Amino acid sequence: MLSKLYQASWNVNRVITELIRSKEITSSFIEKWRGWLEEAVKDPDMLWSADVPDEHVRELFAKNLIVHNIYERDPWFWIDEPPQKRDLNLGIGKHIAWQTLLHREAVRRTNSATVMLLE
Repeated sequence: MLSKLYQASWNVNRVITELIRSKEITSSFIEKWRGWLEEAVKDPDMLWSADVPDEHVRELFAKNLIVHNIYERDPWFWIDEPPQKRDLNLGIGKHIAWQTLLHREAVRRTNSATVMLLE
């Protein structure tokens, strides 16, 4: 992401727009998973719930929007420091985290834009 930000002259909006395109975060994707995505933007661990369809989590993972099964935070698993146990401001849950804050923001913005279009 740092490279993408640099290439975009640090224009965060441009990088988020490119993420929306490249990850195919389409209005149909948002419509299909709207309720789950609204909650996951607030707390990614809600995706760990048995109530969430496996298909949804697999699709988010396939689009490389989330990292899941991050329960192993032993230092020897990580090149640098292990991720924090939980930090919702950074989009990090105990079991699931957004790939980056930019990924979470891309989903949030697409969801918001789709809601506005429907109103």
